[in-house]
Amino acid sequence: MKIKNGKDFWSGVMFIAFGLFFALFAQKYDFGTAQRMGPAYFPTVLGGLLAAIGFVVALTGLGREGQDGKIEKFHFFEIAWVLGAVVVFGLLLKPAGLLIAIFALVAVSSYASHEFHWKEAVILSIVMAIVTWVVFIYGLKLTIPVLPAFLEK
Repeated sequence: MKIKNGKDFWSGVMFIAFGLFFALFAQKYDFGTAQRMGPAYFPTVLGGLLAAIGFVVALTGLGREGQDGKIEKFHFFEIAWVLGAVVVFGLLLKPAGLLIAIFALVAVSSYASHEFHWKEAVILSIVMAIVTWVVFIYGLKLTIPVLPAFLEK
């Protein structure tokens, strides 16, 4: 069998790998039931769905011709910036508060783009902070620190 569309086939294989990884990794936790879900329930179900979608996508890569079968170079440097931004957000959220953590998240992850502009990053940070505050703090009543710890008290 020949791969007719490399992008679809390898995307499907990646989905299958990630889905199976999370579904199998979650098995060391209690699964629970649909009414009383355990910690393994959600990642197992989503991992299984992701693997199933990957299977369908990989099959379409075998069956139909794509425009260009070449796969582009993988951008590890850009992914490192985005993942680093998530780590920075997690580390800053409690001591620095939501506003500073979101600004840091947007600023650090913006370096992954070759079209980085500070003005756009600041505007995006403000919009994200407002939306996050409305949804999670006002709407869902979560207790997330908004301001740095020394200003909260």
